[in-house]
Amino acid sequence: MYSVLIDTHDKNVLFVLYKDGKVLDKINKESNMRHSEIAMPSLIDLIERNNLKINDINEIFTVIGPGSFTGVRIGVTIAKTLAYLLKKPIRSISSIDLEYFSNGLKNGFYRVDEKNGYFVANYDGKVYSNTDIKYYSIEEFENNYKNEEIYSNIELNLEEIYKYASKLEEVNPHLVNPIYVKQIEVEK
Repeated sequence: MYSVLIDTHDKNVLFVLYKDGKVLDKINKESNMRHSEIAMPSLIDLIERNNLKINDINEIFTVIGPGSFTGVRIGVTIAKTLAYLLKKPIRSISSIDLEYFSNGLKNGFYRVDEKNGYFVANYDGKVYSNTDIKYYSIEEFENNYKNEEIYSNIELNLEEIYKYASKLEEVNPHLVNPIYVKQIEVEK
């Protein structure tokens, strides 16, 4: 069984191809804010260089943020479109879940960096329990979490991510939506 992870929440575009839960191949490219130019060609390259066709993909995992507003929308749109057109299951993962899964579901506070602050979630041992992701400016974060142990910038363990993400509930592609935690510039 082939699975693909699509992650465009950050400055990089990451596509991971799994075969039976093991990493077969991956593309991790710095985008320099050009996700829309890099994402689809990267996915096509990943599929073709492994002698597959897009219909060979059996399931899709997509990172729904929080992160780059436009970046997240690009990855989620690609994933939703593939899931809908190919009639394949899709599962959504937050960017903070990636760190939580990579850290073996260790309880505690997890942080994902953003250019002007941090996204924070507190995990209590339940998979995908981070419905309360909060955004803090750097100053707010330092005031609120200076005495807390924080997990952040954890090296992604792609096989652990698959292990936990594959247990998540399938979602109707139409109901997969980005997580928007902070107010976007246009709203200010």
